[in-house]
Amino acid sequence: MNSEFENSKHAVSLLNAVLESTADGILIISNDGRVIKANRKFKELWKIPDAVLETYDDKKLLAYILDQLDQPELFLKKVKELYSRHEEESYDILRFKDKRIFERYSAPYQVESNVEGRVWSFRDVTKQKQIEESLFQDRILYRTIIDNLPDGIYAKDIECRKTLANPTDLRNMGCTMESEVLGKTDFDFFPKEDASAFYSDDQIVIKTGNAVINREESFIDKNGNKNWLLTTKVPIKDTDGEIIGIIGVGRDITLRKKSELIREALYEISESVLVTSDMETLYKKIHHAVSNLMPAKNFFIALYNDKKNILSFPYMVDEHEPPFASKPLGKGLIEYILRIGEPALIDAEKNLELRKTGEIELTGAPAAIWLGVPLKHENKVFGVIVVQDYENDKAYGNDEIQLLEFISEQIAQAITRRQNAEAIQNYTTELKELNQTKDKFFSIIAHDLRSPFQGLLGVANILVEDEEITDDERKIFIQKLYEGLKTQFNFIEDLLVWSRIQKGAIEFNPEPNNLSSLIEETISFLKNNIEKKNLNVHSEVPENLVLNYDRNMIATVMRNLLTNAIKFTNKNGLIAVGVCSNNGFIELQIKDSGVGMNQKTIDKLFRLDATQTTSGTDNETGTGLGLILCKEFVEKHGGKIWVESKEDEGSTFYFTLPNA
Repeated sequence: MNSEFENSKHAVSLLNAVLESTADGILIISNDGRVIKANRKFKELWKIPDAVLETYDDKKLLAYILDQLDQPELFLKKVKELYSRHEEESYDILRFKDKRIFERYSAPYQVESNVEGRVWSFRDVTKQKQIEESLFQDRILYRTIIDNLPDGIYAKDIECRKTLANPTDLRNMGCTMESEVLGKTDFDFFPKEDASAFYSDDQIVIKTGNAVINREESFIDKNGNKNWLLTTKVPIKDTDGEIIGIIGVGRDITLRKKSELIREALYEISESVLVTSDMETLYKKIHHAVSNLMPAKNFFIALYNDKKNILSFPYMVDEHEPPFASKPLGKGLIEYILRIGEPALIDAEKNLELRKTGEIELTGAPAAIWLGVPLKHENKVFGVIVVQDYENDKAYGNDEIQLLEFISEQIAQAITRRQNAEAIQNYTTELKELNQTKDKFFSIIAHDLRSPFQGLLGVANILVEDEEITDDERKIFIQKLYEGLKTQFNFIEDLLVWSRIQKGAIEFNPEPNNLSSLIEETISFLKNNIEKKNLNVHSEVPENLVLNYDRNMIATVMRNLLTNAIKFTNKNGLIAVGVCSNNGFIELQIKDSGVGMNQKTIDKLFRLDATQTTSGTDNETGTGLGLILCKEFVEKHGGKIWVESKEDEGSTFYFTLPNA
């Protein structure tokens, strides 16, 4: 019995020692309102007089407590609820009128299985809460600051994962909420090339501890636009001085950078005009300048010659298409820009719309986005500059339209000045060569005129002075005189026509004409020559083929080429006129089964300084100027003329006309 009593006494002493040594104020109140126990810390925290505690009256104690609280009615309500629900634990914060703050914890205490009352624990957390509230206010303050700064501000851990991002940084990543980026890296938001560059910089800061100050960085945003930042990155260190991440600040300098690049592009283009020696180099310089402003992997310049109605592509770099050959105007996107005279940004939807309305026809591989800007000189559109992207339909927007439109004025001036300078240089060179050629040509003409006339004078002299010739001989001499004079007359006629061409005295009037009917008329005109040699001459040109050409000029071309074919084809031979399509042009072919030519003879054709006349298979003669006139007339239409031939295998003359 004494042993049990001693153990119980020891337990009570131990409990009292624990209660008195704890940092919390402890109060135990029974269900019937009696104060069972209160330690010294409780009395100190609540500033309870000994007289109040000694009464063991919970009402007096409660009244003293309620008098100190900021919201006593809430505390009283909570006490009543807790005593009505014995098993419930409870925690809350008590705020005092004197600004103190207590944490309050309450739990039921049991004797065996019966709840006899509640244990109340109180801890003064005033300083802690003040610190927490101060930190919270500081956080609100610094978040308010960083969230409203125009610069992008972010933090990353040692693995380069985002731990903080303000709204500006979120916009750079194409996000709206911070939760979208926390724990993720730049590889989740930027192209691999950009993200790799950012990661490399971050790792240098983390590994060396050296800050990066005001470094220019660029990145492609989710819309495909290039942006520039002036970036500063500094390491974050823990209390032990170990680097645990970085803080970064990125100032948007896109507008400033674009202005700089525009100035550099304009300077580069202007300088290129002065220092480049040829147009191809100038076009490459222009391409390089544009590439610094926007994506330009696919870039080309198209120029329109309104006199020849020819669209040429002097410079073209494309991922999928080879350079386009020159062609007459069609219904492509280039021609669309030439018609409207304004920039146009055309995506797949707009492309389909234009095709449905008949504004354009699809040519080449379709691009995801296509941007064309007209090139103008003195308010006249003479070309188009184009960039396109086959994959990213957001590669270009209003910014790129404005940029390209702005520099297109400088590009147009550069091209025009360079073309003028090159044209003057070429004209000077050509003029020298032409003068030399004409000098040689005139010496040839003098020889070609003098030699035949000497023969004709000899024939005429026989007719005048030889009284012994018979009538039959006289008729033969007169026939030779007639044929010789006719040949020389034709020669002089061709010479006059050529001289009128050189002076620009022959009007060029292209209009829709049926090509088949012209060929048939020419064959009919040469019927006597054809029948004389019993030749098979036929046309394979479709009856409904209508082209835009000057009828008089092309009639002269056909007459000369068919006359030549008849002249050099043996009796019972074959001559065929064919046609085919050739890269936007119609190609005419005059093929004969005649004697053909060697390469040396071919090289002399179409040349002023190498005119020559060769007798035909039936001793027919020519003027030597026919093919030169053909070349002049065909090139006037924007076409070209050439020949393929082998000795004893016949010849085929080709010439092209625009298919419009």
